[in-house]
Amino acid sequence: MTTRVLAFLLLTLAAGAADPVPPAGMAYVPAGEFTMGSDEGNFDERPAHRVQLSAYFIDRHEVTVDEYNAFIRATDRFDVIEGPWFRISTAACVDLLARYEQRYGSVFADFRPPMLTERAAAERLTRDALQWKAAVAALRVLLGADRALADGTAAGLVAAPAVQARIKAEGRLPVTFVTWRDASAYARWAGKRLPTEAEWEKAARGPDRRVYPWGNEWDPARARAGLDVDAGPVAVGQFSQGASPYGCLDMAGNVWEWCEDWFGESYYQECADGIVNPRGPVGLANGELPAPDPKANHLQNARKQGREPDTRKIVRGGCWAAGAGMIGQTEFNNRSARRLWSNPDYWSQDTGFRCAQDAP
Repeated sequence: MTTRVLAFLLLTLAAGAADPVPPAGMAYVPAGEFTMGSDEGNFDERPAHRVQLSAYFIDRHEVTVDEYNAFIRATDRFDVIEGPWFRISTAACVDLLARYEQRYGSVFADFRPPMLTERAAAERLTRDALQWKAAVAALRVLLGADRALADGTAAGLVAAPAVQARIKAEGRLPVTFVTWRDASAYARWAGKRLPTEAEWEKAARGPDRRVYPWGNEWDPARARAGLDVDAGPVAVGQFSQGASPYGCLDMAGNVWEWCEDWFGESYYQECADGIVNPRGPVGLANGELPAPDPKANHLQNARKQGREPDTRKIVRGGCWAAGAGMIGQTEFNNRSARRLWSNPDYWSQDTGFRCAQDAP
């Protein structure tokens, strides 16, 4: 008996068992086969091929601003997160202001950087000052007509009704401006992981080769898509009529989502029918990301988004503006088989993530 046949039998037996109860906020995807890719899509989606997956759980919705902020507070990762997630979160901006007020004994408007001769301390001061300034600037944008509040204390901000209203309104938005490493760190903290590309696609389209999560015909009423770039995402889970066969929401539109896999243009051509639990190309050496660059200023200069082989991570699912303004491109970019990529150190206003977990 070949290893592939044995794996298939085990998957089939697992699929026949009673479905386990998924963790809160997650959906159960049973073991079994589905067709991945599309012969009508881009060259990197071809050929369509059969894939065998073990059972797993996947988040019903994208990770939210509130959920991500809880992770930052619980792990005290303010100084190591690469992406400027606070740009979309009043709560995160206030957290940063409170942190630096405590560290330097001043509000930003009155802050006068001390002269430091010790190199490490001076570099930390520079990083802090840049992030502090960026948080204040982001807060002014988020608060709009109440932007003057950004020059006050964090305690005063928290007590302001306008700030409380903003925090509540933003909490259910999908978190964005996160790098692949940021997303992976959150998933580990939550006891989960990022989904593989194959897991993401099966959760989106099911075993019946549908084009979109809801079926084979594009319906703009079922997704946050086809809008101007300034429209932005909406709170997760608002398009219940766009749910996938497993009850996952926003798998077309709203924001693109990081996956675990490295991107390979010809990877599907190397996948034999019946491949079991594919995890994508090897990627960089040992399948690992390079270590964070302590000198990189991620607030001002994102690393160059390279197009070299084995340097890019998969993103899936489209976004609110994917293809907007070009005939047929909204429908094309929000298909469940659509593949896109991004440099793992890159962050964007249109990219977030959801998590997965092995099922027993």
